[in-house]
Amino acid sequence: MSLIELVTGSVVFLSAAGSSLQLWALAGAAAVAEQRQQERLEQAEVALARAEATLRGLAPSAGDCTTATAELLQALAAQPLAPGLARQLEVSASGDGVVLRLAVAGEPEPRQRLYVPAAFGRCGPAPGGGGGTP
Repeated sequence: MSLIELVTGSVVFLSAAGSSLQLWALAGAAAVAEQRQQERLEQAEVALARAEATLRGLAPSAGDCTTATAELLQALAAQPLAPGLARQLEVSASGDGVVLRLAVAGEPEPRQRLYVPAAFGRCGPAPGGGGGTP
């Protein structure tokens, strides 16, 4: 084998090995990015479940629905939020609830939930106070 054949073979071998390593590195990076995105999606679901559990844990009241909506808004705003998530809270268009939008980095659409105080017993008529005659 001549020197030229040896050098040419070495260059071809090194080029192939370098390309292979680059492909493996790209595949590994894509797998890690996918895993992180999946973790962010799971964190979003945990945050939504935690928000609902917090609202269900609030003491029932028979107060005004406007006040109850403000209380829900405060309770949701006080929830901790994982990195990679962005929360947006607003009163619903009808004014009878709170809309929670939870944006996950890398996802085109945010997770969205409507929480209505009446569904959690936070407003409406007093419990057991039907107002009818016995």
